[in-house]
Amino acid sequence: MSLIERALERLKQETARKEQEASARSQPAATPPAESAERAAAIQAPSRPLPCRADRTVHIEPSALRASGVIAPASEERRLAEEYRIIKRPLLKVITNTDPKEFRNLVAVTSALPGEGKTFTSINLALSLALERGREVVLVDGDTAKRHVTHVFGLDGEPGLLDAGADAGSNLEHTVLPTDIPSFYILPAGRAHAEATEILRSERTAALLTSLASNPRRIVLIDTAPMLVTSEAGVMAALAGQVLMVVKASETPQEVVVRAVEAIAEDKPVSLVLNQVLSAPERHYGYYYGGYGYGRPAYGSESATDTIARDEAK
Repeated sequence: MSLIERALERLKQETARKEQEASARSQPAATPPAESAERAAAIQAPSRPLPCRADRTVHIEPSALRASGVIAPASEERRLAEEYRIIKRPLLKVITNTDPKEFRNLVAVTSALPGEGKTFTSINLALSLALERGREVVLVDGDTAKRHVTHVFGLDGEPGLLDAGADAGSNLEHTVLPTDIPSFYILPAGRAHAEATEILRSERTAALLTSLASNPRRIVLIDTAPMLVTSEAGVMAALAGQVLMVVKASETPQEVVVRAVEAIAEDKPVSLVLNQVLSAPERHYGYYYGGYGYGRPAYGSESATDTIARDEAK
């Protein structure tokens, strides 16, 4: 059963779970230990309904996504699903082990340059995270110049992030779209705006995104522009609680990656996905996760690739 098919299969399970949670709300909850009471209350509290549009539901069609090249061919889907399980674990660990007030569940996915696979990563990672029990995932199209996420899901012309950020009368319930995969939502880029960077940098946009991430069970995944191409990427990275940078193996120069990482605030956790690795025989599809050093926080399992990258960076 494919990644998307399994997610759709969970619809009935999610419905039953939410009904059980609604029933449990009327019963007194056990008091957690004093030293962890605040964090436990934040994580264990029943999920507040995500405000979203009621007039449209996005249909997730695997064949259409394959035709667009944003999910793996059916023959490779199981293998790629395992890759994204590896990628998401460090991100979830950071989210789980830090104070919710740090908003580590607000994740920017970027790259140094165009064409490295950040949108492919954003979509597949969002679908994988949507399989996590007790989680909600909002995929945000923060690449307002290219709008790949918006286009792939057929949401061109729909109001989105820029509309909500520019117009005080446009709120999340007017822009966030539910999908037919339970716990998976999409926030399109929105209508083109000449002052897109200023809108993204505004306090209103920051407030909207942190509002989305205020529920610690919810993961807000932002597909941003490449770091070294537009100023919008830096704005989105600054708003995020952690950053995932996609690097195309054997093509992106090391010094370019270093520049992109150094453009991110020093206190921001940064993880790197080494994409399209063709030399590892056990990974036919060519996607590999690994953590680099570069003097910055990084996550991932140790490997020969990681060691070489660290040694070369010294």
